[in-house]
Amino acid sequence: MKKEGAQKLAVLAPKIMNAFHDLGRQHPDSEKLSMRQFQALIILNASESLTISQLCEKLSLAPSTGTELVNRMITLGFLQKNQEKGDYRQVYISLNEKGEALLKHRQEQLSNMFSNFLAPFKPGDQEKFIQSFENIWVLMEKYHWKRKSM
Repeated sequence: MKKEGAQKLAVLAPKIMNAFHDLGRQHPDSEKLSMRQFQALIILNASESLTISQLCEKLSLAPSTGTELVNRMITLGFLQKNQEKGDYRQVYISLNEKGEALLKHRQEQLSNMFSNFLAPFKPGDQEKFIQSFENIWVLMEKYHWKRKSM
């Protein structure tokens, strides 16, 4: 990549991330979860179940930090531990009904926030905006996200 392209991304990415961060403040949050906890819900939803080590790897967390995060989310009632039949040493973590319901609720809130965000856009600009994100995701999957996929 040319240096100019990387420099443009270095300027644009924080601006875009900040805009989405501000957008996220617009919804009421009855369940106070950290960003890492919410990421864990998303990852476990996509994977169905993982060991704590696998979850730590996907979240780039130290094992002790990941164990603490999982235990906290179990205490909050969003996750459950499951043992593999035949190998009781292997413990898997998965969403329970409360975790699935919270994730679904958050996704509905996010959809509503994006509807409000896009409302002032002209229809053609709405489509361009959405298409831009679809294009970014296609390229991320093609070049990077396959090995890190959630």
